[in-house]
Amino acid sequence: MELIQSIFTRMNFFNLQTEIAPRVLATDLDGTLIPLSDCAENRVDLETLKDGLSRDGKEIVFSTGRHFESVLEAISEFRLPRPNWLICDVGASVYCAGEGGHTLYEPYLNHLTEKVGGVTREQVVEAVSELTELESQGPESQGSFKVSYFSKASRVDELVAVIEQILADRDLPFSVIGSVDPFNNNGLIDLLPAGVSKAYALKWLATHADFQPEEVVFAGDSGNDYAALVAGFRSIAVGNADPSLVRRVQNELADKGASSLFYAAKARATSGVLEGCRHFGLLA
Repeated sequence: MELIQSIFTRMNFFNLQTEIAPRVLATDLDGTLIPLSDCAENRVDLETLKDGLSRDGKEIVFSTGRHFESVLEAISEFRLPRPNWLICDVGASVYCAGEGGHTLYEPYLNHLTEKVGGVTREQVVEAVSELTELESQGPESQGSFKVSYFSKASRVDELVAVIEQILADRDLPFSVIGSVDPFNNNGLIDLLPAGVSKAYALKWLATHADFQPEEVVFAGDSGNDYAALVAGFRSIAVGNADPSLVRRVQNELADKGASSLFYAAKARATSGVLEGCRHFGLLA
């Protein structure tokens, strides 16, 4: 327990003096690692990224809003590198690579079970059932610890505020993350155990896997990456990221005296990930 608390304390204080070299790429998929359909450079740079990570023995974590089966489909379709770990469902599930493929990481499942203290997803669904602007996402996007909706993109911030108040009023141990799908401009609203996010899962994983938070370089492009971009990891926003997100991250880290932890890549998607990895020395 003392080790875990020590790690989280270091993250909260943004230890800029660390000399620990990065050796883990943790990356979002859609809009980040996955090549854009109109960018041939992305496909070339994906191969460069794969070769470099493999040659140098770096670890890879996929951190995504996608569910598990969808991640496996993306790995096959886009010929992505095989990750050591999967953080799926915006941090609501973790999978570990093994000889037979990726399997659900039971310690994290047990951790979230304890965290919600017996509150069920049905209780969460019922709590927001009167919000007619919410449209339930398909069953493949739901989970034991994740309740997901679509909304109008223009209404995401307002709906997040309303849902936060409902959860607080009912004393439900859940929180809400809002973002906008950059490809179809849908609002995306995810209700997760309180405090859980990509950043939360990645920090937790760094206390249980064989790497430290200071060794992580995180790459993302959208609102559900915000928490991880400002969590204290070295972080990259790819060139196609929402400019308002980039400004928020820059302002947050500047206030904490941690601007050097963030790199705003000029190149888009995959190429921006490669650019950022080179900037931080994860790849030559």
